[in-house]
Amino acid sequence: MYGWARTEPAYCVTRLAPAGREPLQLGRMTVVAEDSPTEPDAAKKRAQMDALLAEFATAHAGRPRFDETPVPRRLHHYTTLDGLMGIVSSDAIWASDARFLNDSSELSYAAGLIDAVVAEVFDAVSSEALRAALPRRPSVANAFEYGAQPFVACFCEEDDLLSQWRGYDAGQTGFSLGLDLQYQPMMGLPPPTYLRRVVYDEDRQRSAVREVVGTWLETAERLLTPERGLTTADVFPYPAIWALQEALAEHHLCFKHPTFAEEHEWRLIKLVDVREELRLLNDRRQDLMLAATRARMQELGVDMPEFGTTWSQANAEGIDIKFRRSPFGLVPYIELPLKDRAGVFTDRLPLWQVTQGPTSNPELSLESLRMYLDSMGFGFHTELKASGIPLRR
Repeated sequence: MYGWARTEPAYCVTRLAPAGREPLQLGRMTVVAEDSPTEPDAAKKRAQMDALLAEFATAHAGRPRFDETPVPRRLHHYTTLDGLMGIVSSDAIWASDARFLNDSSELSYAAGLIDAVVAEVFDAVSSEALRAALPRRPSVANAFEYGAQPFVACFCEEDDLLSQWRGYDAGQTGFSLGLDLQYQPMMGLPPPTYLRRVVYDEDRQRSAVREVVGTWLETAERLLTPERGLTTADVFPYPAIWALQEALAEHHLCFKHPTFAEEHEWRLIKLVDVREELRLLNDRRQDLMLAATRARMQELGVDMPEFGTTWSQANAEGIDIKFRRSPFGLVPYIELPLKDRAGVFTDRLPLWQVTQGPTSNPELSLESLRMYLDSMGFGFHTELKASGIPLRR
């Protein structure tokens, strides 16, 4: 029998990818044997699972990614006036918890499609031994129901889309920020952060999932051949489930309903273990409280032992999770620094263009916006333009 244990390091599966197109990596809690608590037994089990995960990863490394579209030179992030000012003043893009995106179907559509395809492929398995081992619970391939959560900043290839401007209230002006994200390694983004293109074609989506699940099944069946000497319990449910979730992580985040195809969306993704980040924050608060209490007690002539609560630091990055208002409550978000390392925007946001959305007084609004951008150091090289869409606000 195996159970969860808080140990370090956490599992993380990788597969080969072209430079700058690395796969999403999901941290995993380590599994140890509850009935074999000795260190050698736990180390042996961990080594075996690492080796099996590596085999799954190697099998998937041979497949091309489901989308290899080159990153456009200019991508556009739509935001409010408050968002524009926050992004410009911090030289950082705001990435929101994907569960709180404006369209509630953004994640559920992908999850539903993937669940359906996984079930179809599982039903077609002919090997009785493999069929008996396959997990049948809903959302078995979804890594984001537990653990790390994706924080996403959305971009469009178009800078002046009617569908985007309509997402703002009548009394609110929207803006699109034109950024150059072609050379992400030059921007100091916190690793691992990924830029991915959204796929809208349902046939392509289903085909991509079938290919992943097919490769995964072939690998599992090969691991269970008699010459390998492995039992079903060695492979299922873990590490097999983890490997399937790793292989389908991008699909869950980059599939969207075909009706949104005009957006030509790209997503900047950062995976965050929210629970562990908040636990680390709480640990640090407790450490500060204990330090203050210790200092006060020493003033009174009483010595306190020194100890801290740092166990969770191994599973957290120290990410500052912030919150902003929205019509349906608070939205968690993080700031992803976007600072160019060379050129006219060295050590600043590579803000090449700002498009002001439809507004009742575009000339005066553009004038004040230019003054603001000039005051923040974005003058000559940042193009400023008004929307050409005659949308009455």
